[in-house]
Order: sequence, then C-alpha cells, then structure tokens
Amino acid sequence: MISRSKGQLFLNGVLFLTIFALCIALVINFQPLYYFFVDQQHLAQTVSLTRKGLITDYQHLLNYLNFPWVHKLDMTLPSSANGLQHFADVKRLFLVDYFVMIVGVPLSVYHLHRLKKQQMLWTLIAPAQITLTGMIFLLVLMSISFQQFFVIFHKILFRNNDWVFDPLKDPIIDALPDEFFLACFVLFFILFIAAMLAVIFIGKKSLKTHK
Repeated sequence: MISRSKGQLFLNGVLFLTIFALCIALVINFQPLYYFFVDQQHLAQTVSLTRKGLITDYQHLLNYLNFPWVHKLDMTLPSSANGLQHFADVKRLFLVDYFVMIVGVPLSVYHLHRLKKQQMLWTLIAPAQITLTGMIFLLVLMSISFQQFFVIFHKILFRNNDWVFDPLKDPIIDALPDEFFLACFVLFFILFIAAMLAVIFIGKKSLKTHK
C-alpha cells in the first residue's frame, strides 16, 4: 500500500512537471508574441536592422536554443563571449525542458489512463489545488515588481552573471525588452493556471460521475 502511494505521488509529480514543461515549450515557440513587440516597439530600428533581418536573427537564436545539433549561434548582431556563454546556459535549460516533455508525456498519458480506469481522477484535485495556489502566489510576487522577480529568477537558474548584458557588446538585448519577457511570463502563468483549473474540473466531474 505504501509503495503504491509513493508511485501515485511520483506519477502525480511527473504529470504536473510535464504540464509545466509543455507550457514553457509553448511560450518559447510562440513567435507571434515576439513579432508583436518587434512592430509595437520598433525593435528593428533600435538595433539598426530591417524587420526581416531582426526576425531572421531571432529565428536563428531559437534554432540554436531549441535544437541540440545546432552548435553555433549564427546571428547578424554581434555577441560577446559572456553573451554566448549565457545563451549556451539557456540552451541547456531548454534541452532539459524538452527532455522532461519527451519522458513525461507517455508517463503522464499512462497515469491519466490508469486513474480514469480506476475511477480515481478525483485524486488529482488536491495536488492541483496546491500547485495552483503556489502558482498564483508567484504571479502575485511578479506583479509587485517584475524587475526584482526577473533578477531573482536569473540568480536561481544561473550560477554566473553572464545574463547581465552590455548593449554595446550584445545589442541583441535591446531587441529583447523587459516587456517582452513580462509578456512571456504572463502567457506561461495563463497556460499553467488554465491547465491546473482543467485538471481540477476533470477531477470534480469524475467525482460527481462516480458518486
């Protein structure tokens, strides 16, 4: 019974971590969000590129970050050694996220199928509510001061200061404004909170069905 309970907790953790990773991947690759800021803030002019040139650089950056077989960051805009190191650090995090997705999706599907078969989808309600509460707490903290939240976020994920860019050496930072990153975080929170609400709804619906 104890081992079964531990297995349930483990698979619950895999499920929520997989949802987390999926939301991150969706935000990372939702390029229209960046295109909006390119036009709204005239970012191409800021870094002295054409709109097409900046978007091409952004796509090259995403290709480098997303694909393990792309080993070199090839952009028109220059990059310092520290800037390149930061992007290499980000690339490792992206690949970890994709690894979690690849491993987690089949395990999560198996877990959900088994819970449905055993009429135990309701057991996801409590962990989803706890996770939702924690996520809303983080959202509140971010809304108080995004700048401070963003700095703490980087200090937790990175063990160096390479993420502090000098616009003269790494002009790409001028094409990635804080407002864009704020929008990315907001989109992530929306997706993840919606996913948790969906899990809670499915769990409650299952509970009513099998009463």
